[in-house]
Amino acid sequence: MELLLVSAAEQFATHGFAKATLSDVSHAAGLTKGALFFHFPTKLALADAVQLRGLELTEQTFARLRASETSCLQMIVDVTHTLNRLLREDLFLRASVRITREFPQAGTADDGHAHNFYLAWLSRLWLLVDEACKNGELPAARSVSARAVVTAAVSGVEALVWLGLPPSDVEKWLSHLWQLAYVGAPGRIRTTPARGETTGGRGEDRAERS
Repeated sequence: MELLLVSAAEQFATHGFAKATLSDVSHAAGLTKGALFFHFPTKLALADAVQLRGLELTEQTFARLRASETSCLQMIVDVTHTLNRLLREDLFLRASVRITREFPQAGTADDGHAHNFYLAWLSRLWLLVDEACKNGELPAARSVSARAVVTAAVSGVEALVWLGLPPSDVEKWLSHLWQLAYVGAPGRIRTTPARGETTGGRGEDRAERS
């Protein structure tokens, strides 16, 4: 089944939901269509499985950053820089983006959690905004505007990566965005990528904040 999922992610990421065919998926995986239908009876079921893998990566990303960072505002910044990297490196996340763009009604899990790219990332970031307001990192009056900036950051990163901008250019764009958004925020928030999160391999140390 893993061969089928990887093949499907490649087809969806490259050709989109509409143009990707089950024949191409099974052929690229070196399997018969019968083997594909045994696991995934429809293209929608296959797309949902690919998006679920993207959701698993999303959950792992937030859990990893949560374990190493106590500031919600800093975590929001780091999540967006990590997204810039993952959209270039992870096949399943790229496929999830394209499926969501072209077929947004795909990807609602039985447990009520969205598989689709935008809802998966934005819902978690909006919760971080709410938490930042509760713990005093951000004035409650700024929660709505902070959500708007978070939405712009996620949508902007995805669009800029889609357009083919170099990773360093997107990093600079994000850094400028967060510098403007966090003016007046308590403490000093690093707006550049954390060490190990930069796509160019030159991340800053946690002690270096700008």
